[in-house]
Amino acid sequence: MKKSAAFFAFFLVSGSAYAVVPTPTLPAPPPMPAPQIGGVKAAVLLDVNTDQILLDQNGNTSFDPSGLVKLMTAYLLYQAEAQKMVQPGERISVSVDAWHAPGSRMFIQPGLPVTVDQLTHGLLIDGGNDAAIAIAQAVAGSVGGFVDLMNREAAGMGLRQTHFVNPDGMPTPGQRSTAVDMARLARALLVKFPQVAKIAGQASYQYNHITQYNYNPLAGQKDITGLGVGLASADNWDLAVSASKDGRGLVAVILGASSRAVAGTDASAMLHYGFHGWQERQVYPAGAIVAQLKRVDWSPETLSVITPKTIQVVVPKPSQGKVESRFVADPTLQAPLKANTQVGTLDLLWNGKVLKSEPVLAKNAVAKAGWFSRLWHRVRGSL
Repeated sequence: MKKSAAFFAFFLVSGSAYAVVPTPTLPAPPPMPAPQIGGVKAAVLLDVNTDQILLDQNGNTSFDPSGLVKLMTAYLLYQAEAQKMVQPGERISVSVDAWHAPGSRMFIQPGLPVTVDQLTHGLLIDGGNDAAIAIAQAVAGSVGGFVDLMNREAAGMGLRQTHFVNPDGMPTPGQRSTAVDMARLARALLVKFPQVAKIAGQASYQYNHITQYNYNPLAGQKDITGLGVGLASADNWDLAVSASKDGRGLVAVILGASSRAVAGTDASAMLHYGFHGWQERQVYPAGAIVAQLKRVDWSPETLSVITPKTIQVVVPKPSQGKVESRFVADPTLQAPLKANTQVGTLDLLWNGKVLKSEPVLAKNAVAKAGWFSRLWHRVRGSL
């Protein structure tokens, strides 16, 4: 007997063919349940392409992010390289402060040659605090100046619950962040500087004849691309892991795990859930009209609202249900309005739950209508 997706076909018996019988309609299997991450302070899973939070356990509560601070240090280093302030092959002078940095180290020292690229490896693979101090001084001239840049960049990214005190993540009063903020910082780093994945996912590197191994317990595994590890205190591990598969990227953040191994096991379960329990869908192409607003005191009377870019969402598997959209106009909209001005947001919903919100723009400009135009609009509307 041969079975297809649509029907069963039966054997011929005594020269007669039996009728094709449709298969019964079966209910769709339930969506993959989210893993329950126990024994940690916070856990967040974020989809990189869509910026959607797929799993959130205590993700907006502030904690010491410890070594995950280095994600911002790396971001500013890559930004400085893009601005030609430093170059990967450039030799950096190592200060005494960097040499004597406590905690994890790549063992740089004054007088020993080290390049920006080598510091990047030391920062991202074994979380070298000495590398972080040397990078801060090379980019901003001082650690204090670099920390100012870190907080300015965090504010620009909208990381409202994050405040940095140092570039290395050593526990210091006042340094705080959340799992959601760290996930969004990791996403910004991956999106703007994708070259980070070529280094952060490596299992080891060598500097000055010393082989250092990646503290990330998932480093070197298939699809894993980084990103950072931190130890806030004894039995208090933080981990940010990025992974890429079939064109999708995910970031899993764990704060406050009891061990590095536990953090890795939890992050692995989260990544599996993200890749196998969710799928990507395109909802609108760039430039799609999603709403039209009419006002008699506008000229022209109609304002078309468009998407500035392709809008994608990830939805639970199996793909049962419908993605719906809801335009929310800016309540303060007034003419005149220029084309490409943001006029509101578009909520994308799955079974009534908001998956994400995207800004939407005016396709055309509108001006204030004169008295004759307003009168004509009213007359035409009454016909």
